[in-house]
Amino acid sequence: MLAVVCAAAVAPEAVVAPVSDGGKWRRLGGEASGANGPQETEKSEGAGGADEVEGAAAPPRRADAAPALPLPVPARSAAEALRGYADRLEQAEQLRVAAAKRWGVRKLPPRPPAPPEEKAELKTEPGHITGKGLPPVITRVPTEDKVVFLTIDDGAEKDPDLLRMMRELDIPYSSFLTDYVVRDDYGYFRAMRKDGNRIHNHTVSHKELPKLSYAEQRKEICDQQDNLEREIGERPRLFRPPYGAYDEDTLRAAAACGVEAVPLWAEEAFADRMEWGRADRKFHPGDIILTHFRGEDVWEGSMPDMIRLVLSTVAEQGFAIARLEDYL
Repeated sequence: MLAVVCAAAVAPEAVVAPVSDGGKWRRLGGEASGANGPQETEKSEGAGGADEVEGAAAPPRRADAAPALPLPVPARSAAEALRGYADRLEQAEQLRVAAAKRWGVRKLPPRPPAPPEEKAELKTEPGHITGKGLPPVITRVPTEDKVVFLTIDDGAEKDPDLLRMMRELDIPYSSFLTDYVVRDDYGYFRAMRKDGNRIHNHTVSHKELPKLSYAEQRKEICDQQDNLEREIGERPRLFRPPYGAYDEDTLRAAAACGVEAVPLWAEEAFADRMEWGRADRKFHPGDIILTHFRGEDVWEGSMPDMIRLVLSTVAEQGFAIARLEDYL
């Protein structure tokens, strides 16, 4: 539902005078002293007659004056406001299409639908560890919307083109950061957060957690919660274990650190290919896509190359990319 706020502006010509004054405010002449105090004088009407002042503030009303008529309040209609909103959406889409051409995106996904009014209750998917008090482990978000979610792990590559590209294309994504590869430039990720993209936990040092004790796992997760709260300004609700490897101690430690859910992934994107988690090689509603902060020194291409591939693949299958946090 669109809420429209109409600004009321009183037009200068809409000022209405008290009934007793003939329907218009007149400029008052100088004051003449007399036995009865100051007297009002008027110019005569005719050529150069009544000096009516349109838009002038009304003089203070005398106690014995007749009550004034209410001021008319012209307002923009709801239809006009809706047309203005539609025009702004169209302009934004034109800018997005122009940006897609600049960035060489072959096909741009549609914009996602409005976020659900109520977020679905998360339950650990079959085949994953579950238990009382443990955060749910998922590879997709429970939704029937034709949306998928883009997530980027670790933070090793800090390509400024990625920030510009995603900002201009208006594509939402979420990042899961590892402290030891981002601590040299948290400013890059603060800029990312300023663009509206959320930051989450991927441990301090990217170790394979099941090989660590419970205390060591908790330190990896909780210390990174502290780091991100200090550097980004928010304590994450989501956590992804490195390599997707976890055990019950991992989930217990995550819960102790304030983690509410553990999103893994259904597909993984690279600069030159997609790796699918299902034999049908298709997206399903709510799928979570994993990729990494990588450059041409590791991949056969750049991060913008990876984004081009993801966007085209998502668009070809008729999906949109939505913001993960709008659903979780």
